[in-house]
Amino acid sequence: MKKVELIPLEGIPKIKPGDNIPSLITSTLRRKKITLSGNVLIVIAHKIISISENRFVSLSSQKVSKKAELLSQKTGKSKEICQLILDNSTRVIKSKKGVIITENKLGVITANAGIDQSNIDEKDAALLLPFNPNASAKRISKAIYKETKKDIAIIISDSIGRPWRYGLTQISIGSYGILPIKKYKKDIFKNPLYDTDIPIVDEIASAAGILMEKDIGIPVVLIKGYNYSNSNKNSSVLLRSDKNDIFK
Repeated sequence: MKKVELIPLEGIPKIKPGDNIPSLITSTLRRKKITLSGNVLIVIAHKIISISENRFVSLSSQKVSKKAELLSQKTGKSKEICQLILDNSTRVIKSKKGVIITENKLGVITANAGIDQSNIDEKDAALLLPFNPNASAKRISKAIYKETKKDIAIIISDSIGRPWRYGLTQISIGSYGILPIKKYKKDIFKNPLYDTDIPIVDEIASAAGILMEKDIGIPVVLIKGYNYSNSNKNSSVLLRSDKNDIFK
């Protein structure tokens, strides 16, 4: 395997609703004199996508249901946040003091339906995930191609907790232009492998997360040298169906 290089894209300005993310990325690349030669893909933190798509929701405008009130009493979270979590989830999987785990409307099992209040200036607001992260990834890739004539795979990442392990890691909640799963059939000794499917987009998102530290504001990481496979499939293929989920 050739050397893989991860480049934090420093200097991207503070994002506002309506900002053109592809143009901000390409202008920053030009300013930093970073070329898009060879195999290149870009990992983007979902937050700047959500902000650019104006996925802010006012807390004070929430009409709080009885179910949200009960969830608030159980968890200690505000009634308004509980209402937003319910509105953006298909089911609540587990809740206790300080914790709400749901399956959100993207099909991702995560805390608080992925709703966030960190690193935003809005005081009476929460930030939702992008409406369709896979579509956002495709739109960004196409826009970058239009400007650079270079096909770039895009991964949109978010942090997520893991059952039975402490801490957060980055996963892909949306992707375009890269095969999300790599399937291995034989090991180095040519022995058959079974169910050895590697979620490549999650591993790449996690690698980029090392450079996307929460307190330094680097939302974009460029990755050079990784020989990925192009694909029309996106990160939705990583979601287990009810039939294949042994914990349901």
